[in-house]
Amino acid sequence: MKHITLLILFGVMTAIGSGSSHARCGDRPAPEVDWRGCVKRHLVLSGGSLDRAGMVGADLTGTDFSQASLKGSDLGKANITSAWFVKANLSLATLAGAFGTRLRFTDANLTGADLTKAELSRVDMVRADLTEANLSGAQLLRADFRKSKLIRSKLDSANLARAILSEADLTDASLVGTYLYLTRIEGADLSRLVGLTQQQLQITCGDAKTKLPPGLDAPSGWPCPAP
Repeated sequence: MKHITLLILFGVMTAIGSGSSHARCGDRPAPEVDWRGCVKRHLVLSGGSLDRAGMVGADLTGTDFSQASLKGSDLGKANITSAWFVKANLSLATLAGAFGTRLRFTDANLTGADLTKAELSRVDMVRADLTEANLSGAQLLRADFRKSKLIRSKLDSANLARAILSEADLTDASLVGTYLYLTRIEGADLSRLVGLTQQQLQITCGDAKTKLPPGLDAPSGWPCPAP
């Protein structure tokens, strides 16, 4: 009897412990909120504080995070379609495997952020700060990085087909194996890029103002027709 009682007590304690690790989708937005796997579509969270929030696998479609603080938050594998992160602080945030289209990170702080294998098509990264961010293996078709900071960022094996890198700061950025089909690099300074090859350069769209690394030559097909 005593043995059975102990087993029941252990089961109750285990259930309580596991329940505390589950997401609390009804909680109000706050630092360290646990919204893992929750549906949080079309909310207005602009200017709020969600530092270190857990939103892995959450559905954040159309939610407005403009000027919000999400430092160190985890949005891995989240659906961020049409979400707005304009002027948001996502420094050291995780967006690995996050996916969506037509979303905006205009003027956002993404320093040190992890965007590995993210799938973000037609994303607006204009003037975003991606210093030391990791975008390795990310799908970034038609992404707009004009005037963004990609200093010491990792873009290895990323897909930047038809993306815009004009006037972006790519100092010491790594593009080992990056796919650059019709990537717009007019006026971009690539002189300190790491890993760029002549083969990659051949399918890009640059112009006379594009600065190339030593040993690489401008393709004969430059400039490309207007998009």
